[in-house]
Amino acid sequence: MKRALLFVAIAATTASAAPKRKPAPKQPPKGTPAPKDAEPAPAPTPPPAPEPDTPWSAGVPPETQAKANALYDEGNQLFAQQAHAPALEKYKQAIALWDHPLIRFNLAVTEIRLDRVLEAADDLDKALRFGKDPFKPELYQQALDYQALLKGRVGFVEATCDSTASHLYLDGKPWFDCPGTKKQRITAGEHAVVGERKDYLTASQKVVVAGGATAQAKIVLIPLDAAVKLEYPHARWLPWTMTGVGLAVGLAGVGTYFLGKSQLDQFQADYQTQCEHGCEPGLTDPARRPLLDEQNGAELKGKVGVAMMVAGGGVMVTGLVLAIMNRPHRVLPNVEVAPHVGGASASVGWHF
Repeated sequence: MKRALLFVAIAATTASAAPKRKPAPKQPPKGTPAPKDAEPAPAPTPPPAPEPDTPWSAGVPPETQAKANALYDEGNQLFAQQAHAPALEKYKQAIALWDHPLIRFNLAVTEIRLDRVLEAADDLDKALRFGKDPFKPELYQQALDYQALLKGRVGFVEATCDSTASHLYLDGKPWFDCPGTKKQRITAGEHAVVGERKDYLTASQKVVVAGGATAQAKIVLIPLDAAVKLEYPHARWLPWTMTGVGLAVGLAGVGTYFLGKSQLDQFQADYQTQCEHGCEPGLTDPARRPLLDEQNGAELKGKVGVAMMVAGGGVMVTGLVLAIMNRPHRVLPNVEVAPHVGGASASVGWHF
């Protein structure tokens, strides 16, 4: 919608600026500067007289003003013929000789026609640096209207980096060397700021620039040695704890088994002593109850000991297998951020 309004405004400017056809008009003398009372841009006519006492003409000799005016007039004629790219070159040549606000304004309008909104925004700011004095009132208002329309399409990104980074990139293009802070005008939307340095983890931060706003980015790099860390599928203590518990249970089972075996040996010795002449099967005689309990206790300890050895051995083997499988993998944090309007918030993740 803003872009449509922008071109409607340009069309209106072009219509209002079209030179009026008059019979045999007199050409202005060569060497005259851009006028205060020119027709509205994009094709204002050169001024009728030099401007020796204006801030924008200070230090520019009349001869140089004349050359700039000639190029300016050529650019206006090309613009009227819809030859915007050639007109742009003429305006740039004129600006190189004399940075007059009217020439700068026509340059900005031509850049808008060529959809070079960043250059247009910069040149409009420069055209208006002296305020309304160089312009007719209606032309000054047009310049302000263009500036307001462009404001919704451009913003700023301001990035700061410390000594950990060597240089920054903006949208894949070299920007500036670190450490330092730099602010740059940029089209509204999502952009990427990347910092890099040898032996450091590259940091990438995405920012969303809103029209007329400034998005902040801060780049801090992390040394690769400090950034790389090991992650395990399971907690490192888990397999070794299982192995230790299994070993302890197994050893306790061995002890219980041998305790039961020793008690069984004692039972056999007591049986031979108490049943020298023979005892009833199953030791059912109440008098033999202590001897029966001794036998049952020995057999139970033996069974429990065997069960503990089996269970402990299983747990220990499982722990050892888990320890072998629990191999670490390296993790590098990727310093990339999720964008939001006016800035960004960091997150990490990139496993390999």
